[in-house]
Amino acid sequence: MTYINHSKSNKFNELFPFLNEIKNKGNLDEIIFAYRDGELISENIETEFNRKKFASMCATVLESAVGIGETLGNQKFKKVIAELEEKTILIFECDISTFFILIINRDSNISFIISKLEEIIQKVNKM
Repeated sequence: MTYINHSKSNKFNELFPFLNEIKNKGNLDEIIFAYRDGELISENIETEFNRKKFASMCATVLESAVGIGETLGNQKFKKVIAELEEKTILIFECDISTFFILIINRDSNISFIISKLEEIIQKVNKM
């Protein structure tokens, strides 16, 4: 498991232990924390892939989903779920500038992940 902090700021340092807890106890494959422009803040990954490109693509999906919500009468965006053959990608908005990308598998504990993620989103919103 590789954990990388890309942030030039210490602002989010207190979140990293919680992200590790979610990944480990929730049996996640990957967790990425990024700015809405796709710039990586941190990642906790096991497999090799182009995370920078992936985060940028997820940021585009996030912005599209927010736009869809606005088009449907200012509906608030909650999350995007993309189900692939072997993995599922969850994209959660934290605040106006950050979001999480979770890559889960069949054995992931979804209810634990979502409950803990809500706590982390609350922490991000207070920073």
